[in-house]
Amino acid sequence: MDWLPPYLIPMSQVAPVTQGRADIPDALFWAFAGPTAIGWLLTYVLAIRQAFVDRRVGIPAYLVAVNFAWEFSLTFVLEQLPSQRGINFLWVLFNAVLLYQALRFGPRDHPGLTPRVFRWTFAGVLVWAGLMVVVGANEFHDLDGMYTGMIIQVPLSASFLYLLRRRGSSAGQSLYIAVAKLVGSLFAGLTAFVLYPSHHLLQVLVPTYVVLDVAYLVLLRRTMLREGRPLWAFRRPAQGPGAVGAAGGAAAAGPGRVPAAAGRSDDAAA
Repeated sequence: MDWLPPYLIPMSQVAPVTQGRADIPDALFWAFAGPTAIGWLLTYVLAIRQAFVDRRVGIPAYLVAVNFAWEFSLTFVLEQLPSQRGINFLWVLFNAVLLYQALRFGPRDHPGLTPRVFRWTFAGVLVWAGLMVVVGANEFHDLDGMYTGMIIQVPLSASFLYLLRRRGSSAGQSLYIAVAKLVGSLFAGLTAFVLYPSHHLLQVLVPTYVVLDVAYLVLLRRTMLREGRPLWAFRRPAQGPGAVGAAGGAAAAGPGRVPAAAGRSDDAAA
C-alpha cells in the first residue's frame, strides 16, 4: 500500500475515553450542571402541561422511550456516580408521566400504525434502548452517562424538527419548551467540555445537537407566527370563530394578523 498518500491524523496512543474526569472545583461543576438539571426539568414540566392542553405529545413519542430508558437504566440498573443517580431519579419521575402521555397521545402522530402496533414498537424501542444504554455506558466506563447522554441528544434534537414538519403546526409545542430544552442541552454540553476536555467525540456531538436545537427554535417561531399564535402566551387563545385551534387551526384575518396554515391531513384525521 505504499502508493497511498500518508494519513493525515495518527491514531491516539492513549484512547481519550480512558482518561478520567478533570479535577474541577465543585462550584464550577454546579455552575454548569445546575442549569442543566433545571433546564431539563422545566422542559419536562412544560412538555407535560402542553401535551395535556393540546392532546399531542410535547416530546416525540419514540424518543420519550429512549430518554426514559437512559434515565431508568442509569438510575436503577448500572453503577453511576451518586450525584448523577440523584438527578436521574428526579428525571425518571417526570419521564414516567411523559411515558404515559406518549402511549396515550403518541399514536396520533403515527396514523399509519394501529394503536396495537404502535404500543409494541414503542415497547421494543424502550427495551432495546435500555440494553444499549447499559452495554454502551459499560463499554465506555461512562460513570456519569456523559457519552450515552450526548449520543442520545443528537437524534432527540433532530426528532423535534421532524415532529414540527410532520404535524405542520405548533400543537403540543411552545417556545418555552424549546428555550428550556436549549438551555438544558447547552449547559449539559458545557459540563462535558469542562469535565472531559480531551474527549473529542463530545466536542462533535454537542455542537451538532445545539445547532439542531437552535434550528428548531427558529422554525417553531416561524410556525407560530404563521398560525397567528402569540409567541409567549402561556395559554392558547380560546376556541371559537377566528381563534387558533388546539392543533393549529386557522387564525382570524385582521390588521397585522398572519393567516394560519391548515394542519396536515394526519393531524386532522387524528
